[in-house]
Amino acid sequence: MIKRLTWPLAVVVVTGLYGLLPLLGSREVYLRGDSAAQFAPTWWYLGQTVRDSGLPIGLDPSSFAGGNFAAEALFGIWNPINLLIWLFVAGAGDLLFAVVVVKIAILVALALGTYLVAREYDAQPWAAAAVAIALPFSGFTLWWDAGSWPAGLAAFAYAPWVWWAFRRTLRGAMNPFWAFLIGALGVTQGNPYGTLAVVVVGLGLVIEGLVTRNRAGAVRLVLTGGFVAALLPLIYIPLLRASELAARSDGPVFGNNGKLRPELGDLLGMSNPTFVPSIISITGPTQVPVAYFCWFILPLLPWLRYGVVRERWRELTGLGMIGLLYLALTLGPSNLWLFRWPLRLIEYFYLALGVALAIVLSKGLARDHRRARVAGSAAVVLALSFQAWAQHPTWLASTLAGALVLAALTAAALLVHHYRAGATSLLAVVLIGGTAVTLGLQAKVYEENDGARLYHVPTDVAALQKRFGDLDGRVMQFADLRKVQKKAQQTGDDRKLRRAWKNFLPGSMYHVAGVESVNNYTGMGFRPFEKRLCMHYEGFTTPCGYKRVWKPLTKGQDQPPLADLLKLQTVVAQPAQTVGVTPPPNWRYAETGDRIVLVRTDALPWPDSELSWASPGVSVDSAHRDGLSETVKLSAPRGGQVTFALLEWPGYTATLDGKEIEVGHDKAGLVTLDLPRGAEGTLELTYDRPGKAIANLGVGIGFLGALALGGYDLLTRRRRREQDAPA
Repeated sequence: MIKRLTWPLAVVVVTGLYGLLPLLGSREVYLRGDSAAQFAPTWWYLGQTVRDSGLPIGLDPSSFAGGNFAAEALFGIWNPINLLIWLFVAGAGDLLFAVVVVKIAILVALALGTYLVAREYDAQPWAAAAVAIALPFSGFTLWWDAGSWPAGLAAFAYAPWVWWAFRRTLRGAMNPFWAFLIGALGVTQGNPYGTLAVVVVGLGLVIEGLVTRNRAGAVRLVLTGGFVAALLPLIYIPLLRASELAARSDGPVFGNNGKLRPELGDLLGMSNPTFVPSIISITGPTQVPVAYFCWFILPLLPWLRYGVVRERWRELTGLGMIGLLYLALTLGPSNLWLFRWPLRLIEYFYLALGVALAIVLSKGLARDHRRARVAGSAAVVLALSFQAWAQHPTWLASTLAGALVLAALTAAALLVHHYRAGATSLLAVVLIGGTAVTLGLQAKVYEENDGARLYHVPTDVAALQKRFGDLDGRVMQFADLRKVQKKAQQTGDDRKLRRAWKNFLPGSMYHVAGVESVNNYTGMGFRPFEKRLCMHYEGFTTPCGYKRVWKPLTKGQDQPPLADLLKLQTVVAQPAQTVGVTPPPNWRYAETGDRIVLVRTDALPWPDSELSWASPGVSVDSAHRDGLSETVKLSAPRGGQVTFALLEWPGYTATLDGKEIEVGHDKAGLVTLDLPRGAEGTLELTYDRPGKAIANLGVGIGFLGALALGGYDLLTRRRRREQDAPA
């Protein structure tokens, strides 16, 4: 038992330690881009809400465009493991520490899952471990998913576990109910790439079952996958319903702008740790080795024994199908419906390629034709070095370092093979140790992914809350720090950017500061709201937003300014955005200088409700909020209109004395209700998650079906054991 656990424990421990190596280049390597502006603060906020209420929230109206967590999907509000992540982040006193721990834990889970998949295909433990430890530190996974996109990282980490569970279910070695649960975790993560993995892996393995004439296993797997698919309405109906208002829906369903799209030649650099391909990134050309996989796959190609593929081609059909499908998707166009930027799929292709490598590597390296094979390895190293130099001829130091490291590691592996041919554990030490060397080299050369947005936000929770604790009520910030970000990114000097965070915060960072802010990061957007307030998805605004917030939405109507409709109590602005604009007289300057802070001097109407305006002739007796519901007692003899400081996300319904009335929105996207003549009584505005009925039905079918399938499997196994038992 201890011997069986040696290699998987080594995978866990070594991957965890290797996860610390990128911090040698920069302590904020894991807090880049969306991780800093969206995920870290939102994890903290969701953890606080779970701690207070015991349940995750699908909609937070006070967060406006960034508050529809069910529609954003990628936060995985239905995934129980995510709840543990949120609670851990909320309990940590420093966001950077919490994010590093969470991401390294996910990298470890990814490595262990990869090891299990390779072992499922009968790869030797040492070979499976070498590949499993290398995969989490492949270029895209490390620099983009671990650095900026933790939702993608988590989705990828589930992929090998789904693969392992589905294949064992195909073979009859696992009860399908457990495979269903693992598949459910994969899809409830909320990232569409995780759902795609369930589909691609399931399809490949079903084909494998048919090729190997395991029709019973194929049927069992189809049923398991079908029950997992029954959960999809729960996750994606809110997203699809909100897409009509989402800013992201403006792009083409199918298109190619070349962004984050690799070419076939880029994949040839998968073994060179300093090859940086010419791929368009978020902020410009790629600056890190995103196409890198592991240092030993290409240099050892001349030494591999490929006969195992021919001998086992039937049982490797699924592996081949999965790899080919992901290779095609990786080289596909930049936009395919919900899937954009195909570089995101390269890691899934590398997962399949890594499993294949572990299988072939398990047969050991060849012993014949040594001179020719040495020449082949040398040619590969030279070709990879030339490719890196040709791509960036002026990057001589990093190119030379990568070439020397690759040559030295290849030589070390071949020397071990020559003098200690049977010492596979020693070869594994060289392969795994080489991963540490290449990782350390990359950390020193690249430090952080300069292709992602730079934030370097303050992460001390107590200090943040103390610094911004004077901002009361509902706050809106008018600031644009993108030029400062860009300059810091170009020059490498972030001091001005760090000083800016003393007065303003990006994305959803106001959550951590304990401030109820209108500004929040949103990956999907809400077009009318963002357009009216000139707001960027990162929560930044341009000067036109500050001008418009003090004006009514429509000229000539007896309507208050947008600031009143939003029920703002504090406004924070860059001085440059306030030039030439005079706020209304019921606002006073509380602070001037590097930032302008304005505070409302009069009381807001209906303080216990999000009701913000009633047109002349509408008399409101009372208004109060209960959760996501609003109750207003009013009378409108001549009809009229009321406005709520809520974005009109799909899911709102309204009734007047039990009769349904239509819910609309104004030019800023705020909920409006038109009252008929003679309206009098109780107006109720309620929110319920879109598609709730069909989603609940799907969840019921999925779980009950999986339980029935699992129970049937148990009974079948028991009968088989009874029949096989001696009389």
